[in-house]
Amino acid sequence: MSKELSKVPKATYQSDDLDLNGFKISCAVLEDGRRVLVNRSLATAFGIKGSGAYWQKKKGENAEKGALLPEYLSAKYLEKFIEEDLYIKLSNPIVYENKQGVITEGMEAELLADICDIYVKAGEKGALKTNPEIAQNAYKMILAFSKLGIRALVDEATGYQKDKNRAKDELQKFLTQFMRPDAAVLVKRFEDSFFEMIYKMRGWTWNYTHRHPGVVGIWINDIVYERIAPLVLSELRKKNPIKTGGGRKNRHHQFLSDELGVPKLLNHLAAVEALGRASGFDWHKFMALLDTAFPKQYQQIPLFDYEEIAPQKQIEAPLSEFNKNLLTAINYNPPKEKNKKKKSKDDSAPELL
Repeated sequence: MSKELSKVPKATYQSDDLDLNGFKISCAVLEDGRRVLVNRSLATAFGIKGSGAYWQKKKGENAEKGALLPEYLSAKYLEKFIEEDLYIKLSNPIVYENKQGVITEGMEAELLADICDIYVKAGEKGALKTNPEIAQNAYKMILAFSKLGIRALVDEATGYQKDKNRAKDELQKFLTQFMRPDAAVLVKRFEDSFFEMIYKMRGWTWNYTHRHPGVVGIWINDIVYERIAPLVLSELRKKNPIKTGGGRKNRHHQFLSDELGVPKLLNHLAAVEALGRASGFDWHKFMALLDTAFPKQYQQIPLFDYEEIAPQKQIEAPLSEFNKNLLTAINYNPPKEKNKKKKSKDDSAPELL
């Protein structure tokens, strides 16, 4: 295997039994979440026989360019039915390693509808006179997945759906153990040393206050709740919503269970303070260490859909105008030559929320 091929994604789930109205297609779910239909099985399903000339051409001058359409769409008479943007997608197949270790080419499953549409249009215009059954096969496939998305069909055929459901059940059990159904009596969980560390890294003066600028709450979500476990912040926001007038009735940590949630929180806070000291109380170094030691956990369902597990957009109570300006100021990174200027008076926030 070449160095380039060693970088290809691997299939984590696969099947040769995706049934589309009697047409069997091989498919896979890759480690990055993409659903793929195997090109050779698509050609067979449509009723198209590959030619030696096609594969010689593929191995030749177009092999490195990756600009060759798959064999089932390579006929000249089909070109006028393929729009430019679709042509680009179809001429760049997904190369991956299947579960048997074989390098395989496939197409994004979502493109099947577009591929079928090419054949249906070609059939309507009389371009498939010698192979009219291809358009009929394409139409039958469209009917097969018109009521159920192709992604769902791939997930079901490969067994991926069962694992998704199982993982969701396990996660729900975990959250039930990690959290309480109702808020506990308020007990101090965040020690003064935690806030002193934050203030020191931001260049603020710590005065042992119990009220902090609104941006501190955003940082706590980032530093703590988004990192201690999957879906924790999302669930806490449901249990402890923002009131109509702003603010929350309880502290988030009041909903953590004594058996699992609170110990996890305390251990995490201790580790975070250790990272603060290790960074020399440098905010950017601290965040880099934090991302390495405690990367953010996904905060939304469904699981395993790679396009949906990006960190959830933060939805918090509106910041005051002061805090908006403060957040902008503290995230500003001036040019190095300006850093030589003597720091002006302390920028501690006069408006505490």
